[in-house]
Amino acid sequence: GAASVSAAKAAAGGAAAGNKGGAALAGAQAEERLSAGSEASSALARPKEAHSDPRLVREYVDQLILPEVNEACMDLLTETHRLQEKMHLRDPVKAASKKRYVCGLREVLRALKINKAKALIVSHNIEKIEAADGLDDMMEKIIHMCTYGLVWKYDDEKKSSSQVEELREVPIPIVFAFPRRVLSRALKRSAKTSCVAILSCDGAEDEFKTMLRVSKVARERYAEADYPWRELPPSPRYLVMRQGASLQQAIDPLRLQATVRPIDHDDD
Repeated sequence: GAASVSAAKAAAGGAAAGNKGGAALAGAQAEERLSAGSEASSALARPKEAHSDPRLVREYVDQLILPEVNEACMDLLTETHRLQEKMHLRDPVKAASKKRYVCGLREVLRALKINKAKALIVSHNIEKIEAADGLDDMMEKIIHMCTYGLVWKYDDEKKSSSQVEELREVPIPIVFAFPRRVLSRALKRSAKTSCVAILSCDGAEDEFKTMLRVSKVARERYAEADYPWRELPPSPRYLVMRQGASLQQAIDPLRLQATVRPIDHDDD
């Protein structure tokens, strides 16, 4: 009897030690994941000295910033958000699995990697953060992946498949519009939003087509603009505030440097 009691105590002690060891291992793994997540998020964190200027237009914005483009993007985002909220109220599970759009640089990059994004709407005033894996690196990857997609290729020698980059037959359109604050307001988000990927335009096809059409014209007008510094490396520019009929309007400075034709709604 005494021997069996001792054996039971020893077994219980071993189990407790095992549980403690398992808990310690799980805790260490969780801490590692948290640390890795913190490091990744810190790279995208906004530095204290960063200043958000709504008039800033980054150097990679190869399109005129025009009211017509902003209006078309607002119409699409408003309708897409309405349809997604309607689906969420009707069937939350289905709404979660069939999102119409995603926000944030990481989510947008993920959508590009799995070839789900139909178009991107990107804020023109994302702060310049050149740290490794910072905002500039993320934007460079996103712009790159709009031209090059990931496809699965089978290697006969290795007898395995892997993802490789391949030039897309049709690039993913990138539309530049709004300061970050306005982009978040269009989706009723409290946090500032830098980028949105449209995953589905079902029910908002007209708004989607209009956005693509006016943004295409805005890119063409940008390419046509004969401004003095065209031969220099790309650099940021700043919207110019001009007094309109009833309020101030932000005007792309390239429209002041050259004769740029207005967008004609009949343009294709």
